[in-house]
Amino acid sequence: MPGKYRLPKGKVLQCQRLIYGLKQAAHGWNQMFVKWLLDYDFVNVHNDGVTFVKNVNKNDGTQSKILLSIHVDDGLVACNDEAMYKEFIADMSKDFDLSDSGELMWFLYGKVERDRKKGIVRLSQEQYCYDVLKRFQMSDCAPIDTPCEAKTALGCFGQPAAG
Repeated sequence: MPGKYRLPKGKVLQCQRLIYGLKQAAHGWNQMFVKWLLDYDFVNVHNDGVTFVKNVNKNDGTQSKILLSIHVDDGLVACNDEAMYKEFIADMSKDFDLSDSGELMWFLYGKVERDRKKGIVRLSQEQYCYDVLKRFQMSDCAPIDTPCEAKTALGCFGQPAAG
């Protein structure tokens, strides 16, 4: 408590601003940022609070789309229209301090590899798996085959596999 001031019994202090490091700060930041996105015509995909999309129909009949995924104070942006992307970054820069980490190589412990000529994006958590094994002193363990039948179709997110 600041100074030697003592609160009367049953009274508490309330912060008038969010202070970095307090539990409420992350929630307040998220609420403020989501409001900003919604004010700029983004839509929250499946109301997950993480993925947002903005679609703009152009005069030539095409559609520009920008996709944003946020995790705490990090964001990943994909866009099919460079002018739209630059406008988005300029708008965000007016209200937030931004840093550009360049081309995406890592995101949420996953390595991202792209082959632009073939149009392929590969996501790998191989390094993350090695790091987990090392943390639990199992980096010298021997791999074994996973016991399942060949051509087994696995579902995604609790959904049965399409058959």
